[in-house]
Amino acid sequence: MSTPATAQYRFSAGVLALLVHVAFFALMVFGISWQAKAPQGVVVDLWSNLPAPPTPPAMAPRPPPPPPAPEPVKKIEPKPAPPAPRQKADIALKEKRKQQEEQLKEEKLKQQAAARKQAQKERELEEQALKEQQKEEQARQAKALADQQAQAALARLTQAKQAAAQQSIVDDYTNRISAKIRGKLNKTLCGDGKPLLVFDINLLPTGQLLGNPVLRQGSGIAACDRAVENAILQSDPLPVPPQPELFSRFRELHLKFRPNE
Repeated sequence: MSTPATAQYRFSAGVLALLVHVAFFALMVFGISWQAKAPQGVVVDLWSNLPAPPTPPAMAPRPPPPPPAPEPVKKIEPKPAPPAPRQKADIALKEKRKQQEEQLKEEKLKQQAAARKQAQKERELEEQALKEQQKEEQARQAKALADQQAQAALARLTQAKQAAAQQSIVDDYTNRISAKIRGKLNKTLCGDGKPLLVFDINLLPTGQLLGNPVLRQGSGIAACDRAVENAILQSDPLPVPPQPELFSRFRELHLKFRPNE
């Protein structure tokens, strides 16, 4: 594929070749004309009587003059095309290549930037997904902890209710025991004060006494202490709850008794 510089060079060479041929043709024509000789003068003798004309000798044909030696034609070498256009072409080609390289470099940088951006976006998505998973896990753990706490609170509440119910039953049977003993007691022996007596009593599941009551704290009045002990013995069997888990609290009863209440 020819370039503008090559076409210009060919045109200049053709013009120079044409000028060389025209110059050669002109030299040939004008060189022959310059070699032609001027005509010589003719001498004429005048005679009164003309003699008989001699027979003219046969004349050899005059050889034609030798052609003039052609002057050596100066070979006109075509001038080389000025280097400027080729240099310009080379510069233009270099500039074009440089632009292409810069474009490729810029495109590569854009692709690398896009790849980094895509990788960053993927990392952000992964981090976001990980955060979501962590949040979900934390929410599950918090819910599980809340459920455990709720269950524990419910269990404690249930236990508290059961304990309260059991304590209510225990208090009820404790009051029944005190009331039965008080019904057998002669209060006149304990005076008008508010003495407090404490007895340790061992009971069977049927409420019957297992051995005699043991006085741990007396009223300070011996007759009152003996009257309360006799009232306990006369109240045998004492009322106890039928539930085994509640009776365990009456098996070894620490009875606090106020005779005047």
